Amino acid sequence: MTGRRALTLLAAAITVALSAVPAEAAPYDPYTGSNPLTTGCQSDAVTIATRPIRSQQATYGTMEVRYSPSCGTNWVRAVITVPNATNTVTKGIRRPSSQPDGQGGWLGYYEHYETDPAVGSSFGMQVYAPGSTCISVSSVVKDASGQVVAYTGTAFPYDPWVSIC
Repeated sequence: MTGRRALTLLAAAITVALSAVPAEAAPYDPYTGSNPLTTGCQSDAVTIATRPIRSQQATYGTMEVRYSPSCGTNWVRAVITVPNATNTVTKGIRRPSSQPDGQGGWLGYYEHYETDPAVGSSFGMQVYAPGSTCISVSSVVKDASGQVVAYTGTAFPYDPWVSIC
């Protein structure tokens, strides 16, 4: 067998071997941490849950949980009805991590927070949570000194998280 023929056979064998390797799977979290406006996910979004953002004395606004069926993502939008330019509203979202723990479960949670002035409407970044994936969401209003003045959730004292499944 000549050297050229041996190289041709070797190249053919390598090509066959490489074609047998499965293609890399798409990432589990193609949208986690991204903006629903710039990705276009907001175009088919629907509100799947609402909760008041409140103190024991007053309601400061509404937290909306948005879902995009085409992207399989969720995000939080806060609509403040008692605006105060010195207050801030932090929107939080978490879902089980996409990192396997090696025992059939997941390593903790992925969490993301977005803070904006507590005026009008603002939204947080999205997480990939397709279909009936459970998520937890929160909205917290703080005054200029950093004290919590209103939040979602049902527990007093302070527990802002709400589970959506």
